Amino acid sequence: MEKINVLWTGGFDSSFVISQLSLLPVEIQPIYISMGRKSESFELKAMQEIGEFINANSIKRCELLPLRIVKEEDIPAYKQVTDSYNTIIKEHQIGFQQERLSRLSRQMGEHLVQGIEEGPGGNGHVCSAIRSYATLVDGSIKLEGGEEIEFAELDPAGSSREIMDIFWGVRFIKPLWDMTKLQTQEAYKEIGYEKVMAMTWFCAQPIYGGPCGLCNPCASVMKADMAFRLPRRAQIMYKLFKKNRVLNYFFVKFRMIYYRFR
Repeated sequence: MEKINVLWTGGFDSSFVISQLSLLPVEIQPIYISMGRKSESFELKAMQEIGEFINANSIKRCELLPLRIVKEEDIPAYKQVTDSYNTIIKEHQIGFQQERLSRLSRQMGEHLVQGIEEGPGGNGHVCSAIRSYATLVDGSIKLEGGEEIEFAELDPAGSSREIMDIFWGVRFIKPLWDMTKLQTQEAYKEIGYEKVMAMTWFCAQPIYGGPCGLCNPCASVMKADMAFRLPRRAQIMYKLFKKNRVLNYFFVKFRMIYYRFR
């Protein structure tokens, strides 16, 4: 069986990749980078539930290996990658996990699949950085029986050294890369994994055991017209605070106190 290394966070996109690949005759090695995030326990719980669902599913064709948890401090330093990341984030605020992911890929000496939606006119930080500094080429992984996994990756000939440093060894799985959030929602249903959507986790700063409604992932969910994924409380918080600088300032202070004494 072909082994596919997948960065898994328990989120909407990476869980779709796991779900999609589970329908193919492949060995899936899910990898989670532990960085001490406030949401880590929620993400691990989501991945456990989703993994159990997939393994119990009669349509599964993959071998889903146990989650490999890599601690941030165990990933070797790579100065050139860090320097390139610091250069790119001056214009595009891509998450610091991308820098860790690049260093991990080098440590492993293997490709890593990452689930990201670019979609028509995608405006995420990763997509924006890639459009500014890189070009993509399509590729595929041939499987036994004639099936294949399609992906996109950076073209060294048309990409800056800095962006290549950050996304070295990273492949963006298709068709997810070309889809929007709402299209991914429909794709979940088409492959029979609609229940997985409710198991995924996205909030970076959970409050009282649920999404906060104010972190960037929560805001992305709201902007993607998927408010149903947030509890009513979080939706109200988003509408009240996210677009009001004064109220947002006080909320940030409250959140800091909450996490300090919880």
